[in-house]
Amino acid sequence: MEDRVFSLVVVTPVRQVFEGQVRSLQAPGTDGDFEVLVGHIPMLTSLRPGVVTLRNTDGRSIYAISGGFVEVMRHEATVLAETIERVDSIDVERARDAEKRAQDRIESAASTSVDMSRAQSALARAQNRLRASQLANK
Repeated sequence: MEDRVFSLVVVTPVRQVFEGQVRSLQAPGTDGDFEVLVGHIPMLTSLRPGVVTLRNTDGRSIYAISGGFVEVMRHEATVLAETIERVDSIDVERARDAEKRAQDRIESAASTSVDMSRAQSALARAQNRLRASQLANK
């Protein structure tokens, strides 16, 4: 079964998150979710915030990603992530607090000078972390 894996590298602007052999990569593309298996046609696509799942012989690893790009070749792929964090490192209470703060900022936007796009981005990041944590616990 070793021939059914491909090389994957996952990086952010500040660190390398993963490097190794995987059986599949599932990711949230801007045009829809997709899965990469060995021998996938070459492609370059952008990612939206969502959940990335890596499967290898040891099982699966789940990550929350804020966006980025994926380059796929026949036997290798690279994920260039804005930010990405492994689901087991997500502090769920902190994510809930961040979600509540962002919702409060959005609700108070009419009466205060809130940067709405920043508040909406913060809300989306917090909700994405919570979704990734829930998915991992299924």
